[in-house]
Amino acid sequence: MLTLIAGKCEAGKGVVRRGGSRRRSGFSLLELTLVLVIIGLLIGAAAYSVAGAGARAKVRVTKASMETIRSALSQYNLEHSAYPPTLQTLITTKFLEDKKLRDGWDREFYYDPRGRGREQPYTLASVGEDGQGGTEDDIDIWTMNR
Repeated sequence: MLTLIAGKCEAGKGVVRRGGSRRRSGFSLLELTLVLVIIGLLIGAAAYSVAGAGARAKVRVTKASMETIRSALSQYNLEHSAYPPTLQTLITTKFLEDKKLRDGWDREFYYDPRGRGREQPYTLASVGEDGQGGTEDDIDIWTMNR
């Protein structure tokens, strides 16, 4: 039970009003700071997750486009008994649509019909996010699913 002594409440925080009910005046500075820190951490985690998802999506788009080109190259080879001299040939002969010749970073694919041997009759690659060939982020049609 609360007792009122000289206008102050003995049982704790708040002000005693008529009828004996208590009323808090608001949130403390510590409570508000804690809520703001938690919100900041959640926003930071979400931003980090979204940023990584964009890069992974570009890699997936590139791999899917390369699979489409691989299929068109195989069809062309079946009809003409050779691989086309350029990827543009796949468009002019209606094996591919024009929009399929760009990777996830909107760069042209690297293509060489000579390849690296019997197991890899042509070279098809993307230079990846950094735009430099011969680096770790390159995507090669023959090694991309390993």
